[in-house]
Amino acid sequence: MRLLAPFWSRATYRGWVWIILGGALMMPFMMVGAIGRNFLVPDGGFEDIIEPVVFASVLPLVAAASLLLPDREVERTAARRLLGAEFASPADDDSWNSRWRTGCWFTLHAAVGGVVSGLTLAIVPFAAYLLFYGARIAFTSDDTVPGYFYRAFTAWGLLTGPLLLVALIAVVAATTAGMKALAPLLLGQGASDRLAASRAEAARLAARNRIARELHDSVGHALSVVVVQSEAASRLIATDPAFASQAMAAVGETARGALAELDAVIGALREDRDDARTPQRDLADLASLAEESGVAVDLRVAGDPEALGRLASRETYRIVQEALTNVLRHADEPRATVTVDVGPAEAAVTVTSPAARRPRGRAGGRGLIGMAERAAVLGGTAGTDWDAGEWTVRAAVPLETKGRE
Repeated sequence: MRLLAPFWSRATYRGWVWIILGGALMMPFMMVGAIGRNFLVPDGGFEDIIEPVVFASVLPLVAAASLLLPDREVERTAARRLLGAEFASPADDDSWNSRWRTGCWFTLHAAVGGVVSGLTLAIVPFAAYLLFYGARIAFTSDDTVPGYFYRAFTAWGLLTGPLLLVALIAVVAATTAGMKALAPLLLGQGASDRLAASRAEAARLAARNRIARELHDSVGHALSVVVVQSEAASRLIATDPAFASQAMAAVGETARGALAELDAVIGALREDRDDARTPQRDLADLASLAEESGVAVDLRVAGDPEALGRLASRETYRIVQEALTNVLRHADEPRATVTVDVGPAEAAVTVTSPAARRPRGRAGGRGLIGMAERAAVLGGTAGTDWDAGEWTVRAAVPLETKGRE
């Protein structure tokens, strides 16, 4: 049954329409070829239009015209609607790669359409002829058959006529299936388009990962501060109202900063975003981070932080922020020593916090992975270590050209 499916499939007959359109495209070129042959062979007639030599001679003309005609989108639409082909259009439709591939398709469409349309014009009337004379011979006493056909072939016209039609439909179905399979290669995206799409997708995924890190670092840090400060305020509000008030003020300040960070990140995702957004924090804001973090921070900065480019400065700030967030969540006491040493080649960051025993499960946390990713993007390194009751986060970030984004 699967072998017979093409005979009643709508796709076959839609493809037949596509083939006939190809024959119509080929006809003007055949007429030009016939006129040209008449100049060379004056005794020729209009029947030269169906000469195989004329057909072969005009194919280069069809190929040349295909590069000049603005028919690329028309051919794609016809292939999608009539052949049922599925493919994405090239990103740059005017590129040479797209033009020559579409030119090959146009030439094939005209050539295949010319041949199969010619077969259609020849076989359908001939099959009707066979059916007529076959029925005449079978059901009447008149067995007169024109002499230019073999009598045996015509005498069995009730059989040979339908067989010719079946063979023609089979040719149409095979042609339609073959051209449908070929359409994505010639009309769809080429290797350069797929490479560009792959790069765009990689850039989109990198942007999404960066945004995820930004949200994790900024909002996660802020929520950790809010939790610690609010819990401290709730415990001490009766015995030390002044400290509780200070803690709640820190909660409000941290929450406002988190909202500003969240607004900046969400704004980056909006198509109608305003270019004038709040600048992201960098090493110049380390002192503010230390005050707002909820951790007793001993901050030590050596060298010139402005020697780092803006991107490296922002990423280094985020590494310190994530390290302090981990101190809040996991350290035995909420205190840490933060050292930033900007040397001639790189900036070394060290964050140490008390840990009586080696923490478990922290090496695979998203925050530590994020720190390693940030450092790796800049060509640096980041890692952790536990020794002598201290948990240490170390990162090294190469200096960039100042002002580089």
